[in-house]
Amino acid sequence: TYTGSILVAVNPYQLLPLYTVDQIRLYCNKRIGELPPHVFAIADNCYFNMKRNKRDQCCVISGESGSGKTESTKLILQFLAAISGQHSWLEQQILEANPILEAFGNAKTIRNDNSSRFGKYIDIHFNHNGVIEGARIEQFLLEKSRVCRQAPEERNYHIFYCMLMGMNTEQKKMLNLGTASEYTYLTM
Repeated sequence: TYTGSILVAVNPYQLLPLYTVDQIRLYCNKRIGELPPHVFAIADNCYFNMKRNKRDQCCVISGESGSGKTESTKLILQFLAAISGQHSWLEQQILEANPILEAFGNAKTIRNDNSSRFGKYIDIHFNHNGVIEGARIEQFLLEKSRVCRQAPEERNYHIFYCMLMGMNTEQKKMLNLGTASEYTYLTM
């Protein structure tokens, strides 16, 4: 639902058919309130205010752990990449940066299997025609203590498990590595 121009959303913890290319087309060039509340409506509003007023826009995504902030961010990026016009390798690079950031900055917690343990600021640069021409992603507030200790039933950052699971026995032997269960820092 909306509170003014603010979208109040709930994480359904399941895939819903609300984020398709057809939905992107549906919400493109619509005013807030013309269609049911949706994260694409917020992204569209920002994009067209930027183009119309020639002024920077900002989306602040806030909420409790597990509320869907990371997913909402990815959906806004997906929408902007789709409507900006070019569909070039640049938009694809921006979208594909997320799994890398998540590997190094997300971990399993008791509330969320893919919990962001850092904040990020994404600055997307558009040219005068509204086409994405660059981006800058800054991270801050990384939960550094998680590297050394995690609460019961929680895990370290995904990257450590990905590295170990992605290596075959020969590669692990060459690097003198074992399985995740052999490392105190990698609780399972």
